[in-house]
Amino acid sequence: MKLAMFFCGRVLVLSGLIFMPCLFSAKAQAVEPTQPAVTNTFPTVPEVLGGMTFENRTEQDIFFLRAIHDRYASHWPDLIAANVTLNDFVLSPEKLLRFVNELGEAVRGRDDPAAVTNLAQIVCDPAFYANTNVNRPEILQAATRALIKLGPDGQKLLASAFTEDHYRSDPASLEVLADAIGGERPGDPEFVAVLTATVFNFNTTNGAFYPRCATTAVKNLLRLDGGPAAVQAHLKIEEVLNNPALFQSVVDGIAGAHASGLSANLAALQAPVRTKLAALAGSPGGYRDDLQELDGRLGRSLANFGKKEDNPSQN
Repeated sequence: MKLAMFFCGRVLVLSGLIFMPCLFSAKAQAVEPTQPAVTNTFPTVPEVLGGMTFENRTEQDIFFLRAIHDRYASHWPDLIAANVTLNDFVLSPEKLLRFVNELGEAVRGRDDPAAVTNLAQIVCDPAFYANTNVNRPEILQAATRALIKLGPDGQKLLASAFTEDHYRSDPASLEVLADAIGGERPGDPEFVAVLTATVFNFNTTNGAFYPRCATTAVKNLLRLDGGPAAVQAHLKIEEVLNNPALFQSVVDGIAGAHASGLSANLAALQAPVRTKLAALAGSPGGYRDDLQELDGRLGRSLANFGKKEDNPSQN
């Protein structure tokens, strides 16, 4: 049975905040509110609400979703699939955004398979996150928050969105997911692992990296339990000298997160970075330029953390 969209044709009237009927199916139109639910027929809105009134539309929508999930379970998967669609992502983003937000609240903590599977499309399917026609970061953020709210299965699928293929095809959408994860601060250590990989393991097909994505991932990684230790493990002079351009972004992420607990680690990098700069004084080039820029960012970050630089910057 193909359902019409959940939010179509609904308005609230002031008297009792009652829905105007939405035609979920051709059969639903003919069912009277006082009749019991008919097998294979989607219930009418009045039948689901049972005469209840609500403070606002959001409260009513969440109640409606929970009622379908709990009392009309056979219709639940079709309802979710009919409302989380690429068509709405492109053409009706406000409706989809509202539905995603309310779905996350309606089945919070239930790890509902239909909700998890459909929401995961938004963050895992490039038809959504890498759509060349539209950019909907607000829906990506909402789907991320909803998946976290749903429970461990939702969080597992969200973490699976962090792949090198995703990084290479659309790093900006990974930034959106990282920001939402940092805002929610889920406790699953898998998020520490995938954000760490985004910074220190992912790269483009030619071995390059996306500086803004790295900075965003570090900043939000540092908001998670275990995140500071994960970043600290990479603040080794061997890694820094191997890729000073990457560590410019790492330092920016540390500064952006105001992670003063890592200031001693940053300070420890200054002397060897400057020693390497001095050794390359007669060998100008891109690598030395990256080291010079890194030295400057280290100095600025430490100054913001209130730590005195060891030595003046050398050229």
